[in-house]
Amino acid sequence: MSVSTVLVRPARHRGLPAAVAIVDPCPSVDYGRALSRRDTLAIAVTTPSSPTGIRLAADTTGYRHTVVHCGGLARTSRRLRALGVRAVLAGSPRGIILAERLAAELHLPADPATVLRRCDRGEQARVLAQAQINVPCTWRTEELSTALAWWRISTLSAVLLLPAAVGVPAVPVVCRSSGEITAAWRQMRRSAHLYSGSRHLIVRHHLPGRRYTVHSLTRPAAAPGKEPVHTVTDVWAHVHTAAGILARVDLLPRHGMLARALSLYTLRVLQVLGVRIGPARCHLIYEPERGPLLLSAAAVAETSPADQALQAATGIDRLGGALDTVLPPAAAGPVYAAARGHVVRVRLNARRGGTLDPDRLAALRALPTVVHLTDTVTPGAPVNQTTCSRSAVGEVVLSSPRAQAVEADYQHIRRLEAGGLYTSGGSR
Repeated sequence: MSVSTVLVRPARHRGLPAAVAIVDPCPSVDYGRALSRRDTLAIAVTTPSSPTGIRLAADTTGYRHTVVHCGGLARTSRRLRALGVRAVLAGSPRGIILAERLAAELHLPADPATVLRRCDRGEQARVLAQAQINVPCTWRTEELSTALAWWRISTLSAVLLLPAAVGVPAVPVVCRSSGEITAAWRQMRRSAHLYSGSRHLIVRHHLPGRRYTVHSLTRPAAAPGKEPVHTVTDVWAHVHTAAGILARVDLLPRHGMLARALSLYTLRVLQVLGVRIGPARCHLIYEPERGPLLLSAAAVAETSPADQALQAATGIDRLGGALDTVLPPAAAGPVYAAARGHVVRVRLNARRGGTLDPDRLAALRALPTVVHLTDTVTPGAPVNQTTCSRSAVGEVVLSSPRAQAVEADYQHIRRLEAGGLYTSGGSR
């Protein structure tokens, strides 16, 4: 299977599908707007509550209709069929399982029997290891006693404890003893169950290597007996501080050796995990002795504040490309020509609490390669100390045809942070 980093557009079919169902939509992945640009009906599929009975409201802004799934696949699929739905996509990791079940009911490409491979870290590690594809040493269980037994017989110096279900908003915990595993177990298990309905956690070898995110698109098999066509669209490198806090995310040159190695590995992963259609994102770590290793994969589109800069620099349309795998291309949509460009997502991390200094923030905004700041980055806004990657002050997106210009502005941002971007009581 060859590596491609150019968006592949499926052949045009007769008759644009009347509607697309997005299961468990979230505000950061705006399929509603993307579908409206195609004059295609956007249908949100939600559930009345989480599997645990706790309300986890989906965002249905921009969707023409909302279908509430109350547990009956046949009933929900009949409603979707009546609305003209001819394609189903997950709007978030939590929607992957239901999306595949509904797709199967509607006779669309799906395999509900193996859906955990596309949304569960433990199942992903198991099937990839069986296929002799390198993965970190991982154990999946819902029992603390089993996790402790595995820890005792392992020779690992440190493990990472986190939910098996991908997308659970819980911070992974590094554990170096059975006591630390025990201390973190109950809260982690509760978070996993609250969000996903699954109490399974994974205990995984804690690896210190560089991390990457690989985005891909999959077109369905052209005929029975044929394989789906997987396409890697973009690869991003994560840079962390010494304390393990995310500092920046860089778009990698797609023709470089590292991007190619990560892409080749990802294509094998997608095939083994059974991705049949639509977008996917894989989080990888690179070990010099073993090469790329999968940390997690999810059969969903993952957007970011850098998507507009990405499209301007490379021609990649994150949600438009995802919809192209399930719909004919938009009638008036351009054919994107790949262009050379450098994009960096800069995380603003505060060493202490305070407020955003207006003058220094104005200087940051004026930097020539700044193309986007998140809404949280406003003059005088309160700032909390950044204690983990999830608690960053905000994000700045830099983009330029010249890598040197991007790097110069990145260093300037760090100097502004050190020089009082985050003030406390009028002083640094």
